[in-house]
This record gives sequence, structure tokens and C-alpha cells, in this order.
Amino acid sequence: MRLPRLPLVTALALLLFFAYITGIRLAYSLFYALVLLLVVSWVWSRIVGENLSLERLSPEGQFQVGDPFEERFSVENRSWVPVAALELVDFSSLPGYDPGRVFALKGRRSRGWTARGEFKQRGLFTFGPVELRYGDPFGLFPRTLRVPGSRSVVVYPVLRSVAHLEALAPSVAGDEQTRGRLVDLPPNATTIREYVPTDSFKRIHWSSSARLGRLMSRSFETREGGDAWIVLDLEARVHAGEAPNSTLEYAISLAASIADSGLRRGAAVGLVTNDRALNLIEAARGDQQRKRLLEQFTLAQADGTDSLASLLQAQREHWRTRGGTIVITPSGDPSWVQALLDLGIRGHRNLVVYLDPRGFGGSQPSLPQIGRWDQALSWWVVRSADDLEPAAERRVVNL
Repeated sequence: MRLPRLPLVTALALLLFFAYITGIRLAYSLFYALVLLLVVSWVWSRIVGENLSLERLSPEGQFQVGDPFEERFSVENRSWVPVAALELVDFSSLPGYDPGRVFALKGRRSRGWTARGEFKQRGLFTFGPVELRYGDPFGLFPRTLRVPGSRSVVVYPVLRSVAHLEALAPSVAGDEQTRGRLVDLPPNATTIREYVPTDSFKRIHWSSSARLGRLMSRSFETREGGDAWIVLDLEARVHAGEAPNSTLEYAISLAASIADSGLRRGAAVGLVTNDRALNLIEAARGDQQRKRLLEQFTLAQADGTDSLASLLQAQREHWRTRGGTIVITPSGDPSWVQALLDLGIRGHRNLVVYLDPRGFGGSQPSLPQIGRWDQALSWWVVRSADDLEPAAERRVVNL
């Protein structure tokens, strides 16, 4: 319990004045008792403050929505003075996570515990800062020990298995058409990695091995397909629902899953969005492109004002010779469908992943008469989470 210090000091002054003008021994005794209380409380709080420590061990690195995590907290009291009540207050930016607690701690003792949680939202988050609030037993001199946040994590969107979309994905055309066996295609060396015993000596990058003092191997990306462009609709007014069950979160999760699947198969994948920044990432292959796209999906927000139809029209000439498109949108405006058909990319059958906003609690109208475009476009209609089954979620690895 925290006593109000100002009324106590005021009462002390009035009691001293009363004792002085009356000379009553009891009044002086009460005055001395209150002064002693203030002194003891201040010394108690000072001793505890100089001998209290807080340690926090938090995870760091890269995770995925749905991954569990745990933190380790340890509070030590090195003095002989006990602490009646300590309150741990956490200011982490993680939604839905609060490891705070209240406890007592005896002299020359420590207290440790593990707090567990789950990453429920994609984004960049920081563990901490954290405050340890304590004081004397009477609450006259409260103190705070603050430990700044030092560990950050990147939480990527959920990656789902989209192997069943390979038959619907844009086919390869033009100069990117592959012929012959896959093993006959010329590989592209992109990065180097640690040597493993199964690597042949032809893969060893000798200059890097000499410089680093250990064997390093070339990492190859095989040209297995042509360019694939993911068109992610981030216009603010077309999305519906609240995270995590919203069209935005599902759209970003599916876009990340399709990009990850394509890059793992050797395709060159690019991204264009109609968010506020009108982001465009040129199509490329390899782990660096995968990481760049995942980071973009992690921080993406539906804050755009340009429509999907205007985006497709603006990129028309850019795509005619660059590969197929995969459009992911909840928009019920049929004008974007006509803009997609007008692209007229020879040899490509474009894929549309349509998220029906009514299945996510939205009031926006659904896209009318999808069936009449079946002959020109490949469709995957998602009205709820059930439409993603039996696609199982898959962890992000090798980032």
C-alpha cells in the first residue's frame, strides 16, 4: 500500500506546531515517530535500490506468425533488506503479450521465471523496455528500475503449402521457354555457403575458402522457369475484416507463400503493389530475393488509394515481355479483370487469387459472375480459412 507523502508531511508540520504551542509529551512522541518512519522508509528504499538487479533474456532473429517463444526473467536482491512488493511492467510492442507480475522478495534472494507467448501478428517488434517498480513497505519512497529494450524480432507472415497451385501458375513463354532436361539447364551461381561432405569439389569456391580459412561452396540457382509477377492489391477501401482473420492478412500470407514456392522451384519472382508507396520489386531469383520479398510482405499495409485496375493499366507495357501475373485481391470491381485480360501476354494464363470480402465480415460487394472468365483466367476463390485446406502451414527456413 502506498501512503500519500504530501499529506503525511503536512500532518507532521501541524503536529510539530501543536506540540510546540502546547508542550504535550504525546504530541512530541508522535512527531518523533513520524520522523523516524520517514527516515527508515527513505533508507530502506535507498538500500533496496542500490542492490536490486533485473535480467531479461529474450528471443531474437526471424520468426513466423504462430511460432511460440519464451523469455527468461531474473530479479536479484543483494541486500539483507526484504522487498514487500515488486511489480514488473513490460512495454514490449508485441500484441497480446504481457509477462508482468507482482511478487515479494526476501533479502539476499533471487527470483526467476519463464514467460511464454506466441507471435500473433507479422511485423517488426521489440522486447522491452521493462520497468521494475518497488519501494519501502509503506510506499512513501517508490522507485523504478528501468531496463531498455535491446532484442528485436522479425515476424514473417504464415507460409502455406501452395503446391496445388503449380498447375495453375503462369506458364513460361518467349525467351524463357525451357527445353530438354532440367539437369541440362545452365545454373547460376548466386552466393557461397559452408561446404558439406556431399558437395563435389567443383562447387568449392577456393578464393573464399582461402580468405575465410574454411571450405566454402558455391550456391547455385537453376533457371527452371520464367518471370512471375505477383500483383498484391493493397488499396485501403477494398479490404475487410480484422487481423488475423482479414482479407489483408490472408492476401499477404498467400502472396508470400506463392513467392516462396516459386523461388524454391527456380523461378524469377517480382512484386508490384498499389499501396501508398507503389512498391515495385523487379523479378529475380535466389535467397536474397526471397528475403527481400518476405521483408516487404512483413511490413506491408493496406494504405493505398490507387485502384487495382489503374495499377494493371499502368504496368501494361512493362509486363508484355516479362512473364505471367498472379493477382491477389478482394476487390469486387470487375474493371480490374478487364485490365488484366487486356494485358494479352502470349503463352501465359494468368492466375487470380480472389478473397471474397463477405467471407471475412466485410460489406463490400463480391466480384460478379466469376465463371464467365474461367476460359481466360485461372481462379482460386477464398471465402474463408476452410478454402485453404488441406494446405498445411509451413515454417520459414534458411532465411
